[in-house]
Amino acid sequence: MKLSLSMWSVHRTVKEKGWSVLDFLSFCKDEGIKDVELLNVFWKNVQNELPEVLAFTATHGITVSSYAVANDFVKATAEERAGALKEITDAFPIAKALGTGIIRVFSGNLTGVATYEEALDWIVDGLKEAAAGAEKEGLVLCLENHGKLAGSGEQVKTIIDRVDSPSLRSTFDTGNFLLVDEHPTTALDTLLSDVAHVHFKDFVLQADGRYKSLGGKAYEGISLGQGEVELEKIVNKLIGNGYQGAFVLEYEGVGSEAEGIRRSYDYFATIIK
Repeated sequence: MKLSLSMWSVHRTVKEKGWSVLDFLSFCKDEGIKDVELLNVFWKNVQNELPEVLAFTATHGITVSSYAVANDFVKATAEERAGALKEITDAFPIAKALGTGIIRVFSGNLTGVATYEEALDWIVDGLKEAAAGAEKEGLVLCLENHGKLAGSGEQVKTIIDRVDSPSLRSTFDTGNFLLVDEHPTTALDTLLSDVAHVHFKDFVLQADGRYKSLGGKAYEGISLGQGEVELEKIVNKLIGNGYQGAFVLEYEGVGSEAEGIRRSYDYFATIIK
């Protein structure tokens, strides 16, 4: 059982200091972190950067557990939805070069351009085509619970079942379920057989929290083990069901991201069996 670090965990540092992917990997090397998740949104020029990244990970023994894209199928025009599909398929050769078979994907969110039913159809159609391509490449797309269209366990399950492909599974984000007022352990009961990727994070109820749930609760990101999510229970249930993938830390708290990451790794060490 291993804790991987998503580059999203340092997204504020990336913005403030202009970090590149290589800067993030250098941070990981210095921290002794050997497993990471990279995201397409952080490349400045992927074709120029990728060879350097591959050389760095090989030299320092860093493994890429997953690769994440930020597609959105809830767009008004067919051309825009084709662009969302292309964002996923463009990730195929990059993920393979990085040595991972797991690609995190999104659905999209309700923004007024479509009804719920129309948006769901667009998501299913797009992910069905993407999953067919991924299957040919030996890759697995993992749909994250995120937003109003794929926020709950039942919503994610519905999309996965409608796409009906072995190359579309679940990215189980332990914190995001709280934002649709669903208990993460309840959601896990719904998605247990579909989970192929885990985003591991914690939220705490806080009056001035930046993350608002559909029901009006306010949450703030916090280091693992300090919030509302029953992380150890989730780990034990996943492992008991045969999950062998990484648990990918997405630290989303305030203050020093480096310190939040360190505290999260310290906590994870206490639940490793």
